[in-house]
Amino acid sequence: MRLSRAEAVGVVARAVGKSPRRYRARAEFLFDGIELDGQRVLDVGCGPGTYALWAGMHGAEYVLGIEPEADGSTSGTLDRFRQTVTKLGLDESVEVAGAFLQDLDVPDKPFDVVVMYNVINHLDEDAVARLHKDASAAERFVDLLAPLTEMMSDGGYLILADCGRDNFWGRFGLRSPAAPSIDWDIHQQPEVWSQVMAKLGFREHDVRWSPQFPLGRLSANRLFQYFTASHFVLRLRAPG
Repeated sequence: MRLSRAEAVGVVARAVGKSPRRYRARAEFLFDGIELDGQRVLDVGCGPGTYALWAGMHGAEYVLGIEPEADGSTSGTLDRFRQTVTKLGLDESVEVAGAFLQDLDVPDKPFDVVVMYNVINHLDEDAVARLHKDASAAERFVDLLAPLTEMMSDGGYLILADCGRDNFWGRFGLRSPAAPSIDWDIHQQPEVWSQVMAKLGFREHDVRWSPQFPLGRLSANRLFQYFTASHFVLRLRAPG
């Protein structure tokens, strides 16, 4: 028996460790105004499939979630992803692979939407720490992200989400109470990422500051995020 949309959201929320309301709010914010129905979606650093599964539930023609989890890893992240895919009946449209972006071949049909949620800074943490002041660090990320230009459809959406470098707590060498695990030195502002992606021909679509659940729009601004997690969503359009 096929699950209703609400039931499916509940299944995924439990699998990824969020409440259904929080999960829905984050996903709707991330994909706001971006068509998923009939699209081909790549989720880089997909973890347990949080946003890849959302795309699959919303009619994506094909979704590939990649996560560089080694075979036999004790974390079981990709196994959990695969189990959720089966529970939702999405085996025909959602695929999971243990891989890096650089491992992928250019697909026969390009991706229309690519998601990189809280992952881009981990591609090279040494380079990202210098990205705002070192041209060689920028070139390193240009090389790392160049495969996207061959994998994406003309004008496709690239969604980059991460914490920014500029934060009230970080200025004093402190951990933010709202995001105590963040090391501000290995993050960059959305403007810096936009400049890097421009070198590859990507153009900025919009920059959005993530709302703090359950505060919603009241917290979705740069000032609020400056005092909390500095979390943003940068959405770009692929060349073409």
